Amino acid sequence: MQAYYPDNKSKLYNVTKGLLLFLLIATAITGCNNSNYVIPQRKDIVDVVFASGYIAKSTEYNITSNVDGFLRQSFLSEGDSISIGTALFTISNEVQHAELDNALIHYNDAKLKASSNSPQIAQTKVQIEQAKTQLDLDRKNFERYAKLIKSSAVSEVDFEKSRLQLQTSENNLKILEATLMDLQQALNVSLHSAKNALTIQQENNADYLITAMLNGSILNIYKKLGELVKRGEVLAKVGGGKDIIKLYVAEDDINRIALGQGLKVALNTKKNRLFSAEISRIYPAFDRVEQSFIVEAIFTEPMEELFSGTQLQANIIIAHKENALLLPIACIAEGDSVQTKDKKVYVTVGIRNNDWAEIIEGLDEDSEVQVPKVK
Repeated sequence: MQAYYPDNKSKLYNVTKGLLLFLLIATAITGCNNSNYVIPQRKDIVDVVFASGYIAKSTEYNITSNVDGFLRQSFLSEGDSISIGTALFTISNEVQHAELDNALIHYNDAKLKASSNSPQIAQTKVQIEQAKTQLDLDRKNFERYAKLIKSSAVSEVDFEKSRLQLQTSENNLKILEATLMDLQQALNVSLHSAKNALTIQQENNADYLITAMLNGSILNIYKKLGELVKRGEVLAKVGGGKDIIKLYVAEDDINRIALGQGLKVALNTKKNRLFSAEISRIYPAFDRVEQSFIVEAIFTEPMEELFSGTQLQANIIIAHKENALLLPIACIAEGDSVQTKDKKVYVTVGIRNNDWAEIIEGLDEDSEVQVPKVK
Protein backbone atom coordinates (compact mmCIF):
# COMPACT_ATOMS: atom_id res chain seq x y z
CA MET A 1 0.00 0.00 0.00
CA GLN A 2 1.05 3.62 -0.51
CA ALA A 3 -0.47 7.06 -0.80
CA TYR A 4 0.13 9.78 -3.35
CA TYR A 5 3.26 11.88 -2.91
CA PRO A 6 3.37 13.81 -6.22
CA ASP A 7 6.30 16.07 -7.10
CA ASN A 8 6.06 18.93 -9.54
CA LYS A 9 5.52 16.37 -12.30
CA SER A 10 2.59 14.66 -10.50
CA LYS A 11 4.25 11.23 -10.29
CA LEU A 12 3.64 8.64 -7.58
CA TYR A 13 6.54 8.07 -5.23
CA ASN A 14 7.34 5.90 -2.22
CA VAL A 15 8.70 7.67 0.82
CA THR A 16 11.29 5.77 2.81
CA LYS A 17 10.15 4.46 6.14
CA GLY A 18 12.49 6.53 8.29
CA LEU A 19 11.78 9.81 6.51
CA LEU A 20 8.02 9.11 6.51
CA LEU A 21 8.03 8.43 10.24
CA PHE A 22 9.94 11.66 10.87
CA LEU A 23 7.49 13.71 8.80
CA LEU A 24 4.44 12.15 10.43
CA ILE A 25 5.66 12.70 13.97
CA ALA A 26 6.84 16.22 13.22
CA THR A 27 3.34 17.03 12.00
CA ALA A 28 1.50 15.19 14.73
CA ILE A 29 3.28 16.81 17.74
CA THR A 30 2.01 20.27 16.85
CA GLY A 31 0.29 21.68 19.94
CA CYS A 32 1.91 19.21 22.35
CA ASN A 33 4.28 20.48 25.03
CA ASN A 34 6.19 17.21 25.37
CA SER A 35 8.13 16.31 22.24
CA ASN A 36 8.01 12.59 23.21
CA TYR A 37 4.25 12.46 22.79
CA VAL A 38 1.78 13.18 20.00
CA ILE A 39 -1.89 14.16 20.00
CA PRO A 40 -4.43 12.52 17.63
CA GLN A 41 -5.54 14.90 14.88
CA ARG A 42 -8.60 15.35 12.69
CA LYS A 43 -7.70 14.71 9.06
CA ASP A 44 -9.01 13.02 5.95
CA ILE A 45 -7.61 9.52 5.46
CA VAL A 46 -7.35 7.42 2.31
CA ASP A 47 -6.32 3.76 2.19
CA VAL A 48 -4.95 2.73 -1.20
CA VAL A 49 -3.34 -0.19 -3.00
CA PHE A 50 -0.58 0.62 -5.45
CA ALA A 51 -0.53 -1.09 -8.86
CA SER A 52 1.48 -0.61 -12.03
CA GLY A 53 0.14 -1.41 -15.48
CA TYR A 54 -0.43 -0.23 -19.02
CA ILE A 55 -3.10 0.90 -21.50
CA ALA A 56 -4.67 -1.81 -23.66
CA LYS A 57 -7.60 -2.19 -26.03
CA SER A 58 -10.77 -3.90 -24.85
CA THR A 59 -10.40 -6.39 -27.71
CA GLU A 60 -6.94 -7.56 -28.70
CA TYR A 61 -5.69 -10.63 -30.52
CA ASN A 62 -2.52 -11.90 -32.13
CA ILE A 63 -2.47 -12.69 -35.84
CA THR A 64 -0.75 -16.03 -36.30
CA SER A 65 0.17 -18.05 -39.36
CA ASN A 66 -1.47 -21.40 -40.05
CA VAL A 67 1.19 -22.36 -42.60
CA ASP A 68 4.92 -22.32 -43.23
CA GLY A 69 6.38 -20.01 -45.85
CA PHE A 70 7.89 -16.61 -46.50
CA LEU A 71 6.17 -13.27 -45.87
CA ARG A 72 5.60 -12.03 -49.41
CA GLN A 73 3.29 -9.03 -48.87
CA SER A 74 2.30 -6.76 -45.99
CA PHE A 75 -0.61 -4.55 -46.98
CA LEU A 76 -0.76 -2.29 -43.90
CA SER A 77 1.47 -0.51 -41.40
CA GLU A 78 1.35 -0.11 -37.64
CA GLY A 79 -1.40 2.31 -36.63
CA ASP A 80 -3.55 1.68 -39.72
CA SER A 81 -7.26 1.13 -39.19
CA ILE A 82 -8.75 -2.16 -40.39
CA SER A 83 -12.15 -3.81 -40.68
CA ILE A 84 -13.27 -7.44 -40.75
CA GLY A 85 -11.96 -9.13 -43.88
CA THR A 86 -9.22 -6.60 -44.60
CA ALA A 87 -6.24 -8.28 -46.28
CA LEU A 88 -3.20 -8.05 -44.00
CA PHE A 89 -0.47 -10.42 -45.23
CA THR A 90 0.28 -13.00 -47.90
CA ILE A 91 2.67 -15.89 -47.38
CA SER A 92 4.29 -17.68 -50.31
CA ASN A 93 4.89 -21.42 -50.56
CA GLU A 94 5.75 -23.00 -53.91
CA VAL A 95 4.80 -26.51 -52.75
CA GLN A 96 1.29 -25.39 -51.86
CA HIS A 97 0.90 -23.57 -55.17
CA ALA A 98 1.93 -26.72 -57.04
CA GLU A 99 -0.53 -28.84 -55.06
CA LEU A 100 -3.31 -26.36 -55.82
CA ASP A 101 -2.46 -26.44 -59.54
CA ASN A 102 -2.49 -30.26 -59.55
CA ALA A 103 -5.83 -30.33 -57.74
CA LEU A 104 -7.29 -27.92 -60.30
CA ILE A 105 -6.00 -30.07 -63.19
CA HIS A 106 -7.54 -33.23 -61.70
CA TYR A 107 -10.83 -31.45 -61.10
CA ASN A 108 -11.06 -30.12 -64.66
CA ASP A 109 -10.21 -33.58 -66.03
CA ALA A 110 -12.86 -35.25 -63.84
CA LYS A 111 -15.39 -32.59 -64.83
CA LEU A 112 -14.74 -33.19 -68.51
CA LYS A 113 -15.05 -36.98 -68.15
CA ALA A 114 -18.32 -36.66 -66.22
CA SER A 115 -19.91 -34.36 -68.80
CA SER A 116 -22.49 -35.74 -71.26
CA ASN A 117 -20.10 -35.12 -74.16
CA SER A 118 -17.12 -36.93 -72.67
CA PRO A 119 -15.53 -39.58 -74.96
CA GLN A 120 -16.31 -42.49 -72.59
CA ILE A 121 -19.96 -41.57 -72.19
CA ALA A 122 -20.37 -40.68 -75.87
CA GLN A 123 -18.93 -44.04 -76.95
CA THR A 124 -21.25 -45.96 -74.66
CA LYS A 125 -24.24 -43.96 -75.92
CA VAL A 126 -23.31 -44.83 -79.52
CA GLN A 127 -23.16 -48.51 -78.55
CA ILE A 128 -26.61 -48.21 -76.97
CA GLU A 129 -28.08 -46.63 -80.12
CA GLN A 130 -26.56 -49.43 -82.19
CA ALA A 131 -27.99 -52.00 -79.80
CA LYS A 132 -31.43 -50.39 -80.10
CA THR A 133 -31.25 -50.54 -83.89
CA GLN A 134 -30.19 -54.19 -83.78
CA LEU A 135 -32.98 -54.95 -81.31
CA ASP A 136 -35.53 -53.32 -83.59
CA LEU A 137 -34.33 -55.44 -86.53
CA ASP A 138 -34.30 -58.66 -84.52
CA ARG A 139 -37.84 -57.95 -83.18
CA LYS A 140 -39.19 -57.41 -86.69
CA ASN A 141 -37.42 -60.57 -87.91
CA PHE A 142 -38.88 -62.59 -85.03
CA GLU A 143 -42.38 -61.27 -85.73
CA ARG A 144 -42.00 -62.24 -89.42
CA TYR A 145 -40.84 -65.78 -88.50
CA ALA A 146 -43.72 -66.08 -86.06
CA LYS A 147 -46.19 -65.56 -88.93
CA LEU A 148 -44.34 -67.91 -91.28
CA ILE A 149 -44.16 -70.75 -88.77
CA LYS A 150 -47.93 -70.94 -88.72
CA SER A 151 -47.98 -71.86 -92.43
CA SER A 152 -44.88 -74.05 -92.09
CA ALA A 153 -43.02 -71.63 -94.43
CA VAL A 154 -39.97 -71.77 -92.14
CA SER A 155 -38.51 -74.46 -90.08
CA GLU A 156 -38.88 -74.73 -86.31
CA VAL A 157 -35.11 -74.37 -86.01
CA ASP A 158 -35.03 -71.03 -87.88
CA PHE A 159 -37.91 -69.75 -85.76
CA GLU A 160 -36.07 -70.59 -82.53
CA LYS A 161 -32.93 -68.91 -83.86
CA SER A 162 -34.90 -65.69 -84.42
CA ARG A 163 -36.27 -65.95 -80.86
CA LEU A 164 -32.79 -66.39 -79.35
CA GLN A 165 -31.42 -63.51 -81.42
CA LEU A 166 -34.18 -61.22 -80.09
CA GLN A 167 -33.44 -62.21 -76.49
CA THR A 168 -29.71 -61.65 -77.05
CA SER A 169 -30.35 -58.14 -78.42
CA GLU A 170 -32.65 -57.30 -75.49
CA ASN A 171 -30.04 -58.46 -72.95
CA ASN A 172 -27.24 -56.62 -74.76
CA LEU A 173 -29.23 -53.36 -74.63
CA LYS A 174 -29.91 -53.79 -70.91
CA ILE A 175 -26.22 -54.45 -70.26
CA LEU A 176 -25.14 -51.36 -72.19
CA GLU A 177 -27.69 -49.15 -70.40
CA ALA A 178 -26.52 -50.47 -67.02
CA THR A 179 -22.93 -49.89 -68.11
CA LEU A 180 -23.76 -46.28 -68.93
CA MET A 181 -25.35 -45.76 -65.51
CA ASP A 182 -22.37 -47.31 -63.71
CA LEU A 183 -19.97 -45.27 -65.81
CA GLN A 184 -21.80 -42.02 -65.07
CA GLN A 185 -21.94 -42.83 -61.36
CA ALA A 186 -18.23 -43.67 -61.24
CA LEU A 187 -17.31 -40.50 -63.11
CA ASN A 188 -19.54 -38.42 -60.82
CA VAL A 189 -17.85 -39.94 -57.77
CA SER A 190 -14.46 -39.10 -59.25
CA LEU A 191 -15.67 -35.57 -59.95
CA HIS A 192 -16.94 -35.20 -56.37
CA SER A 193 -13.62 -36.44 -54.96
CA ALA A 194 -11.67 -34.12 -57.23
CA LYS A 195 -13.87 -31.19 -56.21
CA ASN A 196 -13.34 -31.95 -52.50
CA ALA A 197 -9.60 -32.18 -53.05
CA LEU A 198 -9.65 -28.84 -54.88
CA THR A 199 -11.72 -27.25 -52.10
CA ILE A 200 -9.24 -28.45 -49.48
CA GLN A 201 -6.33 -27.06 -51.46
CA GLN A 202 -8.18 -23.77 -51.99
CA GLU A 203 -8.87 -23.54 -48.24
CA ASN A 204 -5.24 -24.35 -47.55
CA ASN A 205 -4.25 -21.72 -50.05
CA ALA A 206 -6.57 -19.25 -48.30
CA ASP A 207 -4.39 -19.67 -45.21
CA TYR A 208 -1.66 -17.98 -47.21
CA LEU A 209 -3.80 -14.82 -47.39
CA ILE A 210 -4.32 -13.57 -43.85
CA THR A 211 -7.25 -11.24 -43.20
CA ALA A 212 -8.55 -9.27 -40.19
CA MET A 213 -11.08 -10.88 -37.85
CA LEU A 214 -12.33 -7.69 -36.19
CA ASN A 215 -12.48 -3.93 -36.62
CA GLY A 216 -9.65 -1.98 -35.03
CA SER A 217 -6.09 -1.01 -35.78
CA ILE A 218 -2.68 -2.61 -36.23
CA LEU A 219 -0.84 -2.28 -32.92
CA ASN A 220 2.38 -4.12 -33.76
CA ILE A 221 3.92 -5.94 -36.74
CA TYR A 222 6.57 -8.47 -35.80
CA LYS A 223 7.70 -9.77 -39.20
CA LYS A 224 9.44 -8.12 -42.15
CA LEU A 225 8.98 -8.89 -45.85
CA GLY A 226 10.95 -11.93 -46.97
CA GLU A 227 11.31 -13.40 -43.49
CA LEU A 228 10.54 -17.06 -42.87
CA VAL A 229 7.20 -17.62 -41.16
CA LYS A 230 6.46 -20.82 -39.26
CA ARG A 231 3.08 -22.32 -38.47
CA GLY A 232 1.70 -20.78 -35.27
CA GLU A 233 4.13 -17.85 -35.31
CA VAL A 234 2.74 -14.42 -34.43
CA LEU A 235 2.85 -11.90 -37.30
CA ALA A 236 1.09 -8.92 -35.73
CA LYS A 237 -1.14 -7.70 -32.94
CA VAL A 238 -4.53 -6.11 -33.58
CA GLY A 239 -6.58 -4.08 -31.13
CA GLY A 240 -10.08 -2.70 -31.20
CA GLY A 241 -12.75 -1.23 -28.95
CA LYS A 242 -12.18 1.12 -26.03
CA ASP A 243 -9.02 1.97 -24.14
CA ILE A 244 -8.83 0.06 -20.85
CA ILE A 245 -6.37 -0.09 -17.98
CA LYS A 246 -4.54 -3.35 -17.20
CA LEU A 247 -3.13 -3.46 -13.68
CA TYR A 248 -0.77 -5.82 -11.87
CA VAL A 249 -1.85 -6.34 -8.27
CA ALA A 250 0.30 -8.15 -5.70
CA GLU A 251 -0.93 -11.34 -4.02
CA ASP A 252 -1.03 -9.60 -0.64
CA ASP A 253 -3.45 -6.98 -1.94
CA ILE A 254 -5.80 -8.83 -4.30
CA ASN A 255 -8.33 -9.69 -1.56
CA ARG A 256 -8.78 -5.97 -0.91
CA ILE A 257 -9.78 -5.21 -4.51
CA ALA A 258 -13.46 -5.10 -5.51
CA LEU A 259 -15.45 -4.13 -8.57
CA GLY A 260 -16.40 -0.46 -8.72
CA GLN A 261 -13.53 0.79 -6.57
CA GLY A 262 -12.16 4.13 -7.72
CA LEU A 263 -8.54 4.78 -8.58
CA LYS A 264 -6.22 7.57 -9.63
CA VAL A 265 -4.00 6.93 -12.62
CA ALA A 266 -0.74 8.57 -13.66
CA LEU A 267 0.17 7.97 -17.31
CA ASN A 268 3.83 8.12 -18.36
CA THR A 269 2.78 10.03 -21.49
CA LYS A 270 0.68 12.61 -19.60
CA LYS A 271 2.71 13.52 -16.54
CA ASN A 272 0.97 16.77 -15.70
CA ARG A 273 -2.28 15.33 -14.34
CA LEU A 274 -4.00 12.36 -12.73
CA PHE A 275 -7.01 10.58 -14.23
CA SER A 276 -10.00 8.98 -12.53
CA ALA A 277 -11.04 5.39 -13.23
CA GLU A 278 -12.81 2.47 -11.57
CA ILE A 279 -12.25 -1.29 -11.34
CA SER A 280 -14.28 -3.11 -14.02
CA ARG A 281 -12.87 -6.65 -13.99
CA ILE A 282 -10.83 -8.90 -11.71
CA TYR A 283 -9.20 -11.92 -13.34
CA PRO A 284 -9.86 -15.08 -11.30
CA ALA A 285 -6.44 -16.71 -11.67
CA PHE A 286 -2.89 -15.77 -10.74
CA ASP A 287 -0.73 -14.86 -13.75
CA ARG A 288 2.47 -16.87 -13.41
CA VAL A 289 4.24 -14.92 -16.13
CA GLU A 290 3.65 -11.55 -14.48
CA GLN A 291 3.77 -13.04 -10.96
CA SER A 292 0.72 -11.03 -9.97
CA PHE A 293 -3.04 -10.85 -10.36
CA ILE A 294 -4.49 -8.97 -13.34
CA VAL A 295 -7.16 -6.34 -12.80
CA GLU A 296 -8.88 -4.16 -15.41
CA ALA A 297 -10.23 -0.64 -14.99
CA ILE A 298 -12.05 1.87 -17.18
CA PHE A 299 -11.74 5.63 -17.23
CA THR A 300 -14.63 7.51 -15.66
CA GLU A 301 -13.86 10.77 -17.43
CA PRO A 302 -13.71 11.61 -21.16
CA MET A 303 -10.38 10.59 -22.64
CA GLU A 304 -8.83 11.24 -26.00
CA GLU A 305 -7.48 8.15 -27.76
CA LEU A 306 -4.43 6.80 -25.97
CA PHE A 307 -1.40 4.90 -27.17
CA SER A 308 -1.82 1.20 -26.53
CA GLY A 309 0.92 -0.10 -24.26
CA THR A 310 1.41 3.21 -22.41
CA GLN A 311 2.88 2.47 -18.99
CA LEU A 312 1.13 3.82 -15.90
CA GLN A 313 0.94 3.75 -12.12
CA ALA A 314 -2.27 3.76 -10.12
CA ASN A 315 -3.53 4.02 -6.56
CA ILE A 316 -6.69 1.99 -6.00
CA ILE A 317 -8.82 3.66 -3.34
CA ILE A 318 -9.84 1.03 -0.79
CA ALA A 319 -11.40 3.37 1.80
CA HIS A 320 -11.81 7.10 2.38
CA LYS A 321 -13.07 9.02 5.38
CA GLU A 322 -13.20 12.74 6.03
CA ASN A 323 -12.37 14.42 9.36
CA ALA A 324 -11.31 11.16 10.99
CA LEU A 325 -9.37 11.04 14.27
CA LEU A 326 -5.89 9.96 13.16
CA LEU A 327 -2.73 8.81 14.84
CA PRO A 328 0.62 8.10 13.14
CA ILE A 329 0.76 4.40 12.33
CA ALA A 330 4.17 4.16 14.02
CA CYS A 331 2.58 4.89 17.41
CA ILE A 332 0.37 1.77 17.32
CA ALA A 333 1.94 -1.37 18.74
CA GLU A 334 1.08 -4.98 18.05
CA GLY A 335 -2.45 -5.83 19.12
CA ASP A 336 -3.59 -2.27 18.38
CA SER A 337 -2.34 -0.78 21.64
CA VAL A 338 -0.78 2.61 22.39
CA GLN A 339 1.13 3.95 25.37
CA THR A 340 -0.26 7.13 26.91
CA LYS A 341 1.29 9.08 29.76
CA ASP A 342 -0.75 7.13 32.25
CA LYS A 343 -1.16 3.63 30.89
CA LYS A 344 -1.30 1.22 28.01
CA VAL A 345 -4.53 1.64 26.04
CA TYR A 346 -6.10 -0.70 23.48
CA VAL A 347 -7.75 1.16 20.63
CA THR A 348 -10.22 0.28 17.90
CA VAL A 349 -8.62 1.03 14.54
CA GLY A 350 -10.61 1.76 11.38
CA ILE A 351 -8.87 2.71 8.17
CA ARG A 352 -5.13 2.37 8.24
CA ASN A 353 -2.42 2.90 5.67
CA ASN A 354 1.35 3.29 5.65
CA ASP A 355 1.03 6.72 7.21
CA TRP A 356 -1.95 6.96 9.53
CA ALA A 357 -4.45 4.90 11.51
CA GLU A 358 -8.03 5.96 12.17
CA ILE A 359 -8.86 5.76 15.87
CA ILE A 360 -12.52 4.82 16.35
CA GLU A 361 -12.46 4.11 20.10
CA GLY A 362 -9.93 4.37 22.93
CA LEU A 363 -8.54 7.90 22.44
CA ASP A 364 -9.80 11.43 21.99
CA GLU A 365 -8.30 14.66 20.73
CA ASP A 366 -6.78 15.43 24.15
CA SER A 367 -4.97 12.09 24.52
CA GLU A 368 -1.18 12.20 24.56
CA VAL A 369 0.41 9.13 22.99
CA GLN A 370 4.01 8.15 23.39
CA VAL A 371 6.17 8.18 20.27
CA PRO A 372 8.41 5.13 19.81
CA LYS A 373 12.08 5.75 19.26
CA VAL A 374 13.22 5.59 15.64
CA LYS A 375 15.82 2.86 15.28
